[in-house]
Parts: sequence; C-alpha cells; structure tokens
Amino acid sequence: MAMEASFKTQPVRARILTDEYEIEGNVHVKPGYYNGRVSDILNAPEAEFIPVTQATCTSRASEDSTPIETDCTIVQVKTIKMVFPFDDE
Repeated sequence: MAMEASFKTQPVRARILTDEYEIEGNVHVKPGYYNGRVSDILNAPEAEFIPVTQATCTSRASEDSTPIETDCTIVQVKTIKMVFPFDDE
C-alpha cells in the first residue's frame, strides 16, 4: 500500500521569470516557520525544483505567444531569474 505524505501548506500567488518563460501560479509554503516565505524555498540548499499549481506559462520569446494553463508545472530552481510574490509576508 502506497503512503501519501501529508502536510499543510499555504499557497502564495507569484510571478516567476526564467529566460524562456513567465509563469504565474501558486507556490506552496509551510506557514509559520522556516519555508514560510517564497524566498525560503528558493534559498533552501536541497531545492532543485518547485511545483507551481494553477499555473499560466507564457513564452517570453514572442509577444504574441499563447499562454498555456496547467494544474501543475515543475520549475527548476536554477533557471529562475526573478520571483514576484503577490501575498508573501
């Protein structure tokens, strides 16, 4: 029987810029302690990828590119250039 990991997270709406994409969606943080801010997740030494839920991904290569909406996309942390959290404390 497979066991599921279960812990509560708080979604923080954010815009993430990479060289190739602009991604807007929910980054999930653990409220109230370490990893309670988006910057904590990005600076964690073990963080290689972060999931972004309810994401809209737009190519930055062309102004007329069609956005792609997805339930979840996985972003490689080392490709992130900037993050703009909308609800980060």
